[in-house]
Amino acid sequence: MNFFAKTFKGLVMALVATLMVATTASAQYRFGGLLMDRDGMMSNDMYTLSQTSFGFGTARSMAMAGAFTSLGGDLSALGINPAGLGMYRSNEVSISPMMGFHGAKNSAADWGENSMSRFSMANLGAVFNIYEGSGSVVSVNFAVGYNRVADLNYNYGYSSISGPSSMPYRSINDAFVRQLGQGGVFPGSDGTLNYDLGDSYFWGGMLAYNGYLLDVETDEWGDYWTSANHLGANASVGHTVGMESRGSIGEYDLAFGMNVANKVYIGATLGIQSVNWDRQIYYSEDYLYDSAPVYGDGTPLPDGAAAEWMDYNQAVDVDGAGVNFKLGMIYRPLPSLRLGAAIHTPTYYSLERTYQSFLSSNFNPAGDTTPALDDVGENSWEFSSPTRLMLGASYSLGNVAVVSVDYERKWYNGMRVHDVPNGFDIYPNEYRQEFKDNFQASNTLRIGVEAKPLPVLALRVGYGLSDGALRNDKSLYYNRPLTYKTDCISGGVGFSFGRTTLDLAYQHLSQKQTSYMLYYAVDEAGIYDTASPTYTTDLNRDYVILTLGYRF
Repeated sequence: MNFFAKTFKGLVMALVATLMVATTASAQYRFGGLLMDRDGMMSNDMYTLSQTSFGFGTARSMAMAGAFTSLGGDLSALGINPAGLGMYRSNEVSISPMMGFHGAKNSAADWGENSMSRFSMANLGAVFNIYEGSGSVVSVNFAVGYNRVADLNYNYGYSSISGPSSMPYRSINDAFVRQLGQGGVFPGSDGTLNYDLGDSYFWGGMLAYNGYLLDVETDEWGDYWTSANHLGANASVGHTVGMESRGSIGEYDLAFGMNVANKVYIGATLGIQSVNWDRQIYYSEDYLYDSAPVYGDGTPLPDGAAAEWMDYNQAVDVDGAGVNFKLGMIYRPLPSLRLGAAIHTPTYYSLERTYQSFLSSNFNPAGDTTPALDDVGENSWEFSSPTRLMLGASYSLGNVAVVSVDYERKWYNGMRVHDVPNGFDIYPNEYRQEFKDNFQASNTLRIGVEAKPLPVLALRVGYGLSDGALRNDKSLYYNRPLTYKTDCISGGVGFSFGRTTLDLAYQHLSQKQTSYMLYYAVDEAGIYDTASPTYTTDLNRDYVILTLGYRF
């Protein structure tokens, strides 16, 4: 077992603190890449699930890039700063449907679909004015609602070719060779290799063997794995990748807000999150020969022995729930100035994970399918996301305009894993060291402006920037594409018709991600036994949000 920090332990020993890894008894090779380590929740998966970026909410808040820590008076306060609920003096219900358009830009030639559109609900809620007083406590409000926290929808695909080399180290099958040999996984006396001979970490190699792409040979040192009998040294390898991710994190909120003397506003939110994240990973290799297939020494492969193609498919589903608590305060030292602060506790997640994979080749076109890992008791994961601190200030120019600025800090190095499935060979303390050594606190800036040229019309713009939480140089994180920078540009318009409001917003997110490999096997000296080319995939997301509100 390994995860993405293993990729550079041997390469940057002098630069990076000791990376906690778990692998087989012999630590001769470390393995990883987009197509490997899918049998468990890796630290990069938890990092992805913990990213909230610029969040979602009402069209008004999204048009202003979410800079609402000090503003309030909007149902987005449920998920940002619940103290903003204290500014309500009446009841309100609102609904915010949203369309999302997702695109990907790859460093390799596009293959298949690299775009996706999805309809979803950004925000839905109601706030009720349950107390009005004449003393120091002016009002108390209670709110209930739903906020979309994270969008996990995207897809991308591309293809490339690796040229021939002196040894057949261009294919994922060569990584499987090292992985199976290091794990001591060999067929039985009758030549069969059943999946129950090893855990799902070795399923890829087992599938390759059962798909007639790998063989076991014997020499004076004993049995060893090889792909040379089927993959000629003179073969170029075509790589085709398709990744489809669907899902989201939504939060159901119960909150209250209090107005004290029209100067201080305090609030609290209990958030219960629902997680659904499904991924389909398709990978194929085409073996292209410039002449008759040969071994590394030039000896021809037997007739019909050379592989022509293989398809490797994996499915990963993560479902579960999380719970957190938010506290906030807004202070008005002047009628036109508001200062806000909110802290979000870590979200405690309990997740169930299933995994399935299958492989086919020209030797066995029908394919060979593994059973799904769906044992809930054996696949339960518990971890806590980072703590969030949000600070904001806003200034109003009468009833004409308002400018709002937010700053957020998030401590990814403080993430914690509390429980892993029985038999999983990475322990919570190793994850803790992984987060500490490879992640750090991130910073997010949000700026929003709202202008009202007419009492019934509001114009809004916003900008945001979020830096990554990667502690080391981004070139070292090549096990997965990890977001290290997000830019947000947004705008919108709002109309007020008495008690009814109608807001429309557009938000564009540009997510820069680290370069990554599809697979690799690297020894303790940092020398690659095999590795795929390096790729880059950046994501662009566009959202159109409509909010309909009614106050009564």
